[in-house]
Amino acid sequence: MLYGILSDIHGNLEAILAVKNMLQQMDIEKILVLGDIVGYGANPVECLDILESIKATVIKGNHEEALLTGDFAEFNTDAKIAIEWTRKNVPDKYLQKISMWKETMDIDDFIICHGGLNNPLHFYTNSRTKAKKMFDEFQFNYCFIGHTHFPMAFSLEKGSTTPAIIAEQADGRIHLIISPEKRFILNVGSVGQPRDGNPEACCGIYNTESRVFELHRIPYPTEIASKKIIDAGLPSSLAARISRGL
Repeated sequence: MLYGILSDIHGNLEAILAVKNMLQQMDIEKILVLGDIVGYGANPVECLDILESIKATVIKGNHEEALLTGDFAEFNTDAKIAIEWTRKNVPDKYLQKISMWKETMDIDDFIICHGGLNNPLHFYTNSRTKAKKMFDEFQFNYCFIGHTHFPMAFSLEKGSTTPAIIAEQADGRIHLIISPEKRFILNVGSVGQPRDGNPEACCGIYNTESRVFELHRIPYPTEIASKKIIDAGLPSSLAARISRGL
């Protein structure tokens, strides 16, 4: 099975369209989305429409949770403004569907969640220490995550207690074999708001037969997505982040 694995689209229509086009050209068989389709960007409904049209399997992120509950306690000011704006623009039909999304899901021989199995919506798996906590507390072979907006991977040799970090290459990509002798946590980065200094959209491809995982970067018109944020009356800092990839 050839999977496209995406996370953190954040209402960025131009980014998800570019990723969708690439995945279609690669004959991806199934698309998995690890949460945070909404928030920050100006096209949350259009992004939800696209995921529905391609029959993506979607789980919940912390921005969907805030959308449903109205609890913005963990959000900074700009994120709070954006999710409040999103709540006014997402129709009830999608709120009902989002409320049914799971926080974790078993797919084939791997697990998907938004942040980390320790706390699926909110945990930031962004260091060896945090990866070790997840490896120690849960039994899994491979887990795909997002949330940090920063693509990277952690591997743990069987019998070892110290995870290794697998960083993205200079071009923002990753290519590795998912060895059955190791356990992996694989962060697929962000489609709509990367924060690794590379503004290109980011997504993962996993081939269960060859066991190859690849992280791809896809250029898209960031200036259009940025202008839409400004035109919607959302904070200008959110528009600037898209163009800078920070």
